[in-house]
Amino acid sequence: FGDKGRALELAAQCDVPVMPATPGGASLDDVRAFFAAQQGNGIVLKAVGGGGGRGMRVVRDAEALPEAYARCQSEARSAFGIEAIYAERLVERARHIEVQIIGDGTEIIALGERDCTLQRRFQKLVEIAPSPVLTPALRDRIVQAASRIARHTGYRSLGTFEFLVETDDAGTPHGFVFIEANPRLQVEHTITEQVTGLDLVALQLGLADGRSLRDLGLDPAAPPTARGFAVQLRINAEATDAQGQARPAQGRLERFDPPTGPDVRVDTHGYTGYAPPAGYDSLLAKLIVSTASPRFEDV
Repeated sequence: FGDKGRALELAAQCDVPVMPATPGGASLDDVRAFFAAQQGNGIVLKAVGGGGGRGMRVVRDAEALPEAYARCQSEARSAFGIEAIYAERLVERARHIEVQIIGDGTEIIALGERDCTLQRRFQKLVEIAPSPVLTPALRDRIVQAASRIARHTGYRSLGTFEFLVETDDAGTPHGFVFIEANPRLQVEHTITEQVTGLDLVALQLGLADGRSLRDLGLDPAAPPTARGFAVQLRINAEATDAQGQARPAQGRLERFDPPTGPDVRVDTHGYTGYAPPAGYDSLLAKLIVSTASPRFEDV
């Protein structure tokens, strides 16, 4: 799953709808031909080994392709050590839905979905579990699609299978396509923990130690269900530049006073006097709020 192009091929083999895309390692000529086939709808260039919003470029103008291709390739090489990229169709209106999967190599369980639509420059800022907008039928179809891919590969450990759900002008969700899978613990795993009551880190370590899902107290025939809602907000060390854009910032925290209270969780490494180093991601803390209420408005 570290190769996004191969992941798309695998999903298609599992009868899961996928985003129209070029093969991984596409040349500039391949990308040009793919762009032309979209009839002006635009494309997204992505690093084959990318993640965290890096190595991605939206292209709506054919004349911008060479520069965007070169920049995306350079960023991919610098960030991931692999310069191969591919192109996929641009979807202007969509929700970003991901399914949390856990597997022991023989059996798998889907632990619900997260809605990660609120992003900036392809980087997630706010995540919600479960999605407050999916219909039960559409949710089930997406979860079953993720489960088919995981089961086909004999997936072991935690993994996140990501989809775009296209919406109409009113924001109503319709069809979905698979876009990628991340074979690791996600930053936003916290909200799945909050609504299921599970410790995903402990479960991942147990699987790495050779234990099965049943050894860990999980029954694939009776998977945990979400109770209530949880929202995670990423707190980044940033400053606003002259153009009004938020950029990673350096400095020292003169005061660091995270919130506390019922149904409030903060995961952080920050403290008063802490100076975020320039060579690392700007994420400083994750603020998670949750409710057992069946109403999303109660979060």
